[in-house]
Amino acid sequence: LSKEAREKAEAELKKLRSMSPMSAESTVVRNYLDWLLSIPWGKNSKVKQDLNYAQDVLDADHFGLDKVKERIVEY
Repeated sequence: LSKEAREKAEAELKKLRSMSPMSAESTVVRNYLDWLLSIPWGKNSKVKQDLNYAQDVLDADHFGLDKVKERIVEY
């Protein structure tokens, strides 16, 4: 976990400990913590940085939306 994620998880865990286990909010907090811990922290995927390929995929999959596609390719 990153430092920020660890701090957030610890704060949520502290909050969970003070709640009734049967409360609706405790279910939400438990689900959030489960989700947070299921993220593959420290694993990176290879990013394709070929902008021409990205433009081709956008053109093939999305008709129109030229300004939106242009903004996506800018970033």
